[in-house]
Amino acid sequence: MTAEAAAPGLQSDPAKGLTLGFVGGLTLSFDIPLIRLALSDPFTVMAARGFGLALVLFAIWHLWWKKSSPDADLLSDRDFLTVGTLSGLNNICFTLAVFNTSTANVVFILAFNAMLAALLSWFWMRERLGWHTWMAIFATIIGVAIIVSDSVSAGNWKGDVMALACAALLALSLTLTRKSGKDLSMAPGFGGMVSGLFALPMVIVMAPLPEAPIWLALDALVLVPIAGITLWMAPRFIPAPHVALFYLLETVLAPLWVWFVFTEVPSGRAFFGGAIVIGALIVHTTVELRAGRLRRFAANPLTGTANHAHN
Repeated sequence: MTAEAAAPGLQSDPAKGLTLGFVGGLTLSFDIPLIRLALSDPFTVMAARGFGLALVLFAIWHLWWKKSSPDADLLSDRDFLTVGTLSGLNNICFTLAVFNTSTANVVFILAFNAMLAALLSWFWMRERLGWHTWMAIFATIIGVAIIVSDSVSAGNWKGDVMALACAALLALSLTLTRKSGKDLSMAPGFGGMVSGLFALPMVIVMAPLPEAPIWLALDALVLVPIAGITLWMAPRFIPAPHVALFYLLETVLAPLWVWFVFTEVPSGRAFFGGAIVIGALIVHTTVELRAGRLRRFAANPLTGTANHAHN
């Protein structure tokens, strides 16, 4: 059974899916600089980002999404609850990983997200990826390895395990979103509640208020919701591993934004590895868009679109 047969909601639209993935990855790249500007602690950040995401997505659901899908009952949708919970657990593991091991270790381990998503997509959906996708996955791992090559250390094994769990949870949630064929762009809002409630006791007991809350509010109420919606909408149009590759934009671009804001000059290795990652993403995106145009042309040479009347 093909992926499309198993999930009728899936659409093959590389241009739309790649655009959503790019917007989400680009937006997410500003996350770390804003967190640093907020001068806060991990649990306050986790709670603010979680509850902020939940609040914004609930408002979108109430004002627009519910009206466009009046019969949808998200809280009784198993796919929505599963993906939302995985999203929340991913946020928890990411924060704990950053808190318990080096940033370089976290970044390098998370680079395997796309490979894990590729294996899961093949195992569950029998989606075969083209050679260009596998080349992009390996190239981005090499690029990230170069970026962090002078910073990776033995680290704390607990933090490394959390980073690995984060990569697995992210790959799993994107693959399940793809497999469902549904619009699960509201699921990260439920995940925000999960991670926010997890962090809330620590915030009440011991976490101080951020010194610059405006930056944390901008991150929690604007950037994180945009990234969440676009990155979880993209798997309807492109395979999960393709979406996972765009998460690496944060690895490459965040150091540049930190450079501009904090004048922390990235190393030569960061520039070289980042160029490899960006180059791989550009080549992969170009090949995907060209393949999409060829498929439409093959379906109907006159219009370039599928002619369902002859199917």
